[in-house]
Amino acid sequence: MQNKTLFLILIVKTLFLLPVSANDNEESFMDRFSIRGYVRDMPILSLDEDFSDPEFTNIFHNRLNFRFDATENIQLRVEGRNRLMYNEMLKDIPNVKDIFEEDDGLLDMSWVWFSDGPWLGHSEIDRLYMNWSTEGWRVRVGRQRINWGINLVSNPNDLFNTYSFFDFDYPERPGADAIRIQHYLDHASQIQLAVSPAEDSEDMVAAGMVNFQQWNYDIQTLAGYYKDRSAIGIGWAGNIGGAGFKGEATWFYDLEKTPGIERGNIVAAVGMDYMFSTGTFGVVEFLYNGGYQRDPEQVFLITEPLQPDNIMFSEYAATLSADHMFSPILNGGMAVMVMPDIEALFVSPNISYSVITDLDFEILAQIFIGGEEGTVLHEYAGSSWIASLKYSF
Repeated sequence: MQNKTLFLILIVKTLFLLPVSANDNEESFMDRFSIRGYVRDMPILSLDEDFSDPEFTNIFHNRLNFRFDATENIQLRVEGRNRLMYNEMLKDIPNVKDIFEEDDGLLDMSWVWFSDGPWLGHSEIDRLYMNWSTEGWRVRVGRQRINWGINLVSNPNDLFNTYSFFDFDYPERPGADAIRIQHYLDHASQIQLAVSPAEDSEDMVAAGMVNFQQWNYDIQTLAGYYKDRSAIGIGWAGNIGGAGFKGEATWFYDLEKTPGIERGNIVAAVGMDYMFSTGTFGVVEFLYNGGYQRDPEQVFLITEPLQPDNIMFSEYAATLSADHMFSPILNGGMAVMVMPDIEALFVSPNISYSVITDLDFEILAQIFIGGEEGTVLHEYAGSSWIASLKYSF
């Protein structure tokens, strides 16, 4: 807790020590400082695979995004979320406080401030970085999101910030403590270098990426070090007959061989998307997760992000999703994922309605069917029915 207090003091000092802009006489401190965010309440009804044995959960979620523009070229961002959760299952989980307080970053910016039976209060800072940009260059230092993924469902190119497709409560997605340098060669080409240090070198990530355009396709190639493994990848985005065609693949290889474990594996995903004349946006995507049999992941929550070298709870997955805007204030959609090798199916319908400006209401469901015994999908068999009321400011 002492380290977190000192860190917050450092943030405040940084705000005042940053250089001011040249037109400071015309622009006050508060003009360069902004706060945005939202509050959201999410009651959840969970049922077992027979649509019985109901359980009630509630999550009250508050997000705050702070922005300070010190000069035209230097910005500071601090963003985080606060959650107050009610779930009867929390009473039966040993060390639940330690689980939620765990922070994989170089700095510990996650803490539980309340834990009492089924109640748990949790806060975390998932963005805290300094950004410097000038013509052709951008340097960002701190906790940030380094989004190298291209696909809409699975992103094996995303070495720094994988996320869970099943996490309905975290659209911002996690960040990583890193240094990132981008050099823009022209409007379609750039070179990127990023390093995410760690106390143990086996947890470190460092990679470079080259983005360019060829044959009317946006193409990216990457190479680097991923947690004691080498990584080489490629990704693309273009069009075929009016439909978007995207894909990405990364090959991982252990720097040191571990007995009984396959040393190398590939993870690849390819997909197409299309906007129909009716206004329906459809996506189909196929995933091969070569790391699944190599070293099956054990997770506490299905919403936890997996690793890019083992990015799904199965070896194969096919996803089909569609979204349709019925009116400017009413939108609905459906996502279906099939995982044939573990005999599992995931279905998630949703509908959202804009009540008034900045106030949105949404209903969605997550239905897990099947799953071989011993897999995490088997443990989650059943359904969750979620309502969400969100006010943005």
